[in-house]
Amino acid sequence: VVKVKDPKRQYLTLEDFLRLPANFYRSLGVDPFETNKNTSIALHLVFVAQLVGLSLAMSMQLELVWINEDFFQSMQVLGYSTFGIAGMLKAVTVQLRKDKMISLVRQLRSCFPSPTEDEQKQYEVKFYLQRFNRFAKGFGGLYMALVITYDLAAIGQYAFQRWVLRLSNPTQSLPYTSPLPWEWRGSWRYYPTYLMQSINGYTATGYHISADIMIFAVVMQVIMHFDRLAKALREFKFSKNAKEGNEDQDLNNLRTLIAYHNQVLDLTDVMNEIFGIPLLLNFLASSLLVCNVGFQLTLGFSSEHIGQQLMLLTSALVEIYLICFFSQMLIDASEYVSFAAYEMNWTEADCRFRKMMVLLCLRAQKPVCLKATVFVDISIGTMSIFLRVSYKFFCAIRSMYQ
Repeated sequence: VVKVKDPKRQYLTLEDFLRLPANFYRSLGVDPFETNKNTSIALHLVFVAQLVGLSLAMSMQLELVWINEDFFQSMQVLGYSTFGIAGMLKAVTVQLRKDKMISLVRQLRSCFPSPTEDEQKQYEVKFYLQRFNRFAKGFGGLYMALVITYDLAAIGQYAFQRWVLRLSNPTQSLPYTSPLPWEWRGSWRYYPTYLMQSINGYTATGYHISADIMIFAVVMQVIMHFDRLAKALREFKFSKNAKEGNEDQDLNNLRTLIAYHNQVLDLTDVMNEIFGIPLLLNFLASSLLVCNVGFQLTLGFSSEHIGQQLMLLTSALVEIYLICFFSQMLIDASEYVSFAAYEMNWTEADCRFRKMMVLLCLRAQKPVCLKATVFVDISIGTMSIFLRVSYKFFCAIRSMYQ
């Protein structure tokens, strides 16, 4: 029996871009696109349980920071709290803007290339999907390696001391420093407590991964549409005959491209409305995290923790760099539309056509970028601003310590 493949599945769809962020979201009890309403109640229960557990852990860590007299340990715990709170706020923001997220996905689906060979080649869908996967899987893999390292380091040390070195009193420690209302050392409570902290660690990390990869997926889609529009403008063919009907046909074709341009610009507005607050949280939390970890490293660190702290520092820097990099790609793609319009053989067009071209160029010359609400227009230059602000925080913490 020869199985006949569904011809539509031979071509890429929007779900191929959204599969990775959607899987991370669902593992956290969030279905931002409402793809499966039958499991919405179960997902809500998972989301609430994980959010409540992480919230309690963050409150206990903040209490430790407030009452602890050991400044060095307080800074370490504050780093964990900053990471976790930023992740929680990202998740809550997505839930509060779920209707807009669903609307955004519908808009993306409406303008996604149809499942035909010619159109998917024109949009180069496969190229953009491969490019997105390289960044998304690399970023997700880095953060998963971070949380796995934190979650397994302490239990790995305990297992090595107990079953390899055969120590009579192996050291029991938890992945994250936090006061607890029960005694977990030397009893069976150690294992469920360890599991609880590991789940909280994954929850906080998953909130970061899912939100950021979703941003990358949407930005890559918008870049694909801007590049397709620029290509259509460069390859625009005017009617050979100067008849009135042909001129009207050229105007209709240009109107179609202008409408397409407006549709893509609308996508960017909705995108920034949804992700503006998560982007701002990224910069605030990562800035505090970078200066915090840098401060700890300058004071010296034990060999068992320095690897974890270096990974945390690297992850925060990579996160901000990728956001700036994607926003810069978006700026370049949006500006290139005006260059492509100028490269057209517009001198052969009539007066009406040229007036419409002027309006298109004026609108395209205003760059489109990711916006951390109204405070920051993100570009590759924002990375240097981020590092300067982080250094100022670092100097302030050093002054407080001294």
